[in-house]
Amino acid sequence: MQTFALIVSVAHGYSWLWRRLHGEAHVLGRPDPGVPAPADEHEERPDRFLVRKLRRDFLVAAADIEWLKAAGNYVNLHVAGRDYPLRSTMAGIEARLDPARFVRIHRSHIVNLERVASIEPLDSGDARVHLVDGTELPCSRSYREALRGRAFPGAPQRTA
Repeated sequence: MQTFALIVSVAHGYSWLWRRLHGEAHVLGRPDPGVPAPADEHEERPDRFLVRKLRRDFLVAAADIEWLKAAGNYVNLHVAGRDYPLRSTMAGIEARLDPARFVRIHRSHIVNLERVASIEPLDSGDARVHLVDGTELPCSRSYREALRGRAFPGAPQRTA
């Protein structure tokens, strides 16, 4: 009986590892030659990401991304309650996202400004960002003023 349980455990572990290794997201490749290229090749901002998860491919629109979180060598894209892993650094993905729509709020978090409901200052100088769906994200003090200026453009900026 123990041998059977060991064999089943190893088989399930191998299956899970195989699915995990083949379930990562990446940015779509260059457009076809008939499609005009972006004005600046270094400032390419994809409208969609091709997400491969559990042997299925999905197109995730950048506008649908609610927030992003660093997780080791990956960045998790949070879309409608689902996570899609993207093999990238936070700095790399931040450079590819539209700065008018996305802002970095923590060394491990980026948020879609359209999803921000409120910013709650904390006594420590940090803040807590509340999204329209009820999610709470941390905002470090080094990113707090930049977030206030971007989320509420008419608000006066504080000096340190």
